[in-house]
Amino acid sequence: MFHQSYYSEGPAVVEVDRRYFTPAEADRALVLVRRIAADIVRQYAYLGDLQEALEAAPAARGEAIRLGLLETIERLQSCLEELDDLGVELADWSRGIVNFPSRVDGRRVLLSWEPGQDRIRYWHEVEDGLAGRQPIETLPADRPLAASQRR
Repeated sequence: MFHQSYYSEGPAVVEVDRRYFTPAEADRALVLVRRIAADIVRQYAYLGDLQEALEAAPAARGEAIRLGLLETIERLQSCLEELDDLGVELADWSRGIVNFPSRVDGRRVLLSWEPGQDRIRYWHEVEDGLAGRQPIETLPADRPLAASQRR
């Protein structure tokens, strides 16, 4: 795990226990991330279906649908906690896109994966978001922070 504190003129912002991945480490983590992302996509779609059903349901059926909503939200929360435990960030609920924090040349970047890809294929600067994704081949490969260099 990587520990670092960031200070500014205002209140201190502390980033604790942030894990940073190399592309190879992120690829290895996909074994678990694929399953979690698939669960998120499925549960998120089901949540939308339940919300539509609740709007159209007679009052007598509303309570059962509300319980289904709560259960689905709990499942989604559990999936988010699993991703968080791995050090991975969800970027898109409906598509299951996840980001793996990484560091290159001393700055934080995100390695991006989405279901259907066999490996990490994209990366982007934090401030650029998904719209700024670039092919992983353009990531400066000579300086990613290796696992042995993390503190």
